[in-house]
Amino acid sequence: MRGALCHVAGDNRGTSALEFALLLPVFLLLFFGAIEFGRMIWTQVTLQQAVQAAARCVSVGSCTASNAPSYASQQTYGVDVSSSAFTATSPSCGIQVSASLPFTFVLSALFPWSVTLTAQSCYPLQS
Repeated sequence: MRGALCHVAGDNRGTSALEFALLLPVFLLLFFGAIEFGRMIWTQVTLQQAVQAAARCVSVGSCTASNAPSYASQQTYGVDVSSSAFTATSPSCGIQVSASLPFTFVLSALFPWSVTLTAQSCYPLQS
């Protein structure tokens, strides 16, 4: 009996497979987490550029405040954002376009929460 235990204790076969099986879930979580985080940052930057473009469009007179949300929606390249996510107001700074978009992760089993992305931009009205 003692000889069999000593033989098993000195056997190194299968250690690489065991290490791989233990580290694969951690690696995949980091990999897919980086992809999801990149998507979220990309969507945030796209929203910010869209509200800036819409606020500037109204500021220079190329479009009106009533069609600024649809113009901003057209400026979201690569991301499908409805015009209802955008609002245009006229505070003291001029024309302000804001956006609020709930961002859901593609891998909802790994990341079960939702984040609301917001962006706003204000340009003075040109006269």
